[in-house]
Amino acid sequence: MLCYSITERTTGNARGRAPVNPWMGVQYLQFIIVACAAFMANFAGGVFARRVADRMHLAVGFSAGTVIAVAFFFFMPQAVLTRPAAHGPNELLPLVGLGFVIALLLDRFGSFWMADSEERLTARKHYGHAVLNGAAIGLTYHVSPAVSAVVTAALLAHEFSDSADAARQGLRERQDSRGLREYLISSLCVTAGLAPTYFHAMTPGTLGVALALFGGYFIYLSASDLIPESHHLHPQLLTVALTFGGAGVMYLASVMVN
Repeated sequence: MLCYSITERTTGNARGRAPVNPWMGVQYLQFIIVACAAFMANFAGGVFARRVADRMHLAVGFSAGTVIAVAFFFFMPQAVLTRPAAHGPNELLPLVGLGFVIALLLDRFGSFWMADSEERLTARKHYGHAVLNGAAIGLTYHVSPAVSAVVTAALLAHEFSDSADAARQGLRERQDSRGLREYLISSLCVTAGLAPTYFHAMTPGTLGVALALFGGYFIYLSASDLIPESHHLHPQLLTVALTFGGAGVMYLASVMVN
């Protein structure tokens, strides 16, 4: 009976019922785990900013290293490997530059259109980053489980530092801390970006283009936002060391999973 039940679930039965794909259950479980982890990362970032605000530069410095390493050690190499052989790096590398330029335009014009208090601007940028982090995590699930696990951890570290930065800004302007509502919104933004790229099937060509574009985006995010911000908050050798440490951890992880 047990063997029949398993066979019926995976291949259907003689009465013509459609087979059930057991992998879909695993997919939904992974999706829920990432969504919960995003909420915990945002919550932990808020607590961190409230308890040890003078150590914010350390979190941002480490996040800067992991984000730029994700671009160079995961997204760009996987874009080349995933793309069909007929399309070489000479076609993909311009897409990295295009992703960089798109990120620049979104950052500059987005900040102009959303002109408001520094606190609200920081929160809205965090929500935008959260959506793109979720989309990037979803893309890597089409590469391999090992790559997706490492990228998920790196981008959740970025969620942590973004949440801590938004909480710090709120404390500075209102003498108040972010509530559960803000953490929930941030985690929902991650899941909103994650869902379409995670569940939607992609051809190797489309996946390669998307990975290249996100590689350019993460290079811009780290080089123009996270690294300068960590140095501005508290320029010291430990901050630089943590940036290299985050990049080093990602490099070792890339060697292990590739």
